[in-house]
Amino acid sequence: MQSDLNKGNGNNIEIIMSDAKQVYYVLHRKPYRESSQILDLFCEKQGRFSALYRVNKKNPPLQPFTPYQIQFSGRGNLKYCQYVETNYSSFTESKGHSLKGKNLYCGFYLNELVMRLTWQDEPQPELFKVYEQTLHGLLALDSDQQSEPLLRRFEFHLLAILGYQYNWQQDSNCRDIQPQQYYNFDPHSGFNVINAEAYGMTQPAHNKPLGFSGEAILAVAKNDWGHALSWQVAKQIARLALQPLLGDKPLSSRALFQKF
Repeated sequence: MQSDLNKGNGNNIEIIMSDAKQVYYVLHRKPYRESSQILDLFCEKQGRFSALYRVNKKNPPLQPFTPYQIQFSGRGNLKYCQYVETNYSSFTESKGHSLKGKNLYCGFYLNELVMRLTWQDEPQPELFKVYEQTLHGLLALDSDQQSEPLLRRFEFHLLAILGYQYNWQQDSNCRDIQPQQYYNFDPHSGFNVINAEAYGMTQPAHNKPLGFSGEAILAVAKNDWGHALSWQVAKQIARLALQPLLGDKPLSSRALFQKF
C-alpha cells in the first residue's frame, strides 16, 4: 500500500508501506556522509536492493542476520529506511538470535555469496527461503556441531537457481555413478569418469587415480553426512562450481575461517 504525505516545501514524499509479513535482512552496510549508511538488504519479494539509513541515538546501526520490518520513503531507485523494527516471530524454534564463533563467519559467507552472485532488484523467493532456513539452522547449532551440511545445502541451492544443477547419481554421459570408480568434476558438465576405457572396473588400491570416489559422490546424493568423505567432497565440488561465477576476486569471508 502506498500513500503520499505533503511536507512544508510542497513536495510530495512517497511513503512505501511494506507488507507486515515482509522480512528484511542486512547483507552489507557502508558509511554514507556523516551519519548515514547505505544498506544492501535482502527480502523475498524484491531480492537484493539498496537503501539509505540514518544512524543516531534513536536509530542504532542495523545488524546482519537480524529479521527486520521496514517502512521506506523517498522517490527514485534509492529508498530511505523510514521506520524499522525487529521481527523475531520466525525465530521461535532457534536457541538465540545471535550467531557466534564459526557460525558467525558462516553467516558472513552466506551474505557474501548473495551479494556477489545475485542481481539487484531481482526477486529471489526460493533463495530467500533457503537463506532464512540456513540462518535458523546455524542459530540452532551448538558450538561443537558441524555447520558444513547447512553451507553445502545453501551453496547447491544457489547454484541450481543460477542454472547449475548437478546430477549426483549419473555422470555427464548419463551413466550411473559407480561406487568403485573415480570421477573428476567440471562446473559445466558435471561428473566425468576417469579412465573411461576402464569404466566399471575396480582400480587397484595402489594406483588410484586422482579425483572423487563414486562412493563419496553417492553419499552426498543421499545426504549421508556420516560418510568419512561426503562433506569434504561436497565442499571441494562446491568450490569448483562457484569459482567460475565468483571470478578471481577472493571471498573475504573465507579468510575468517582460517582461525578455526
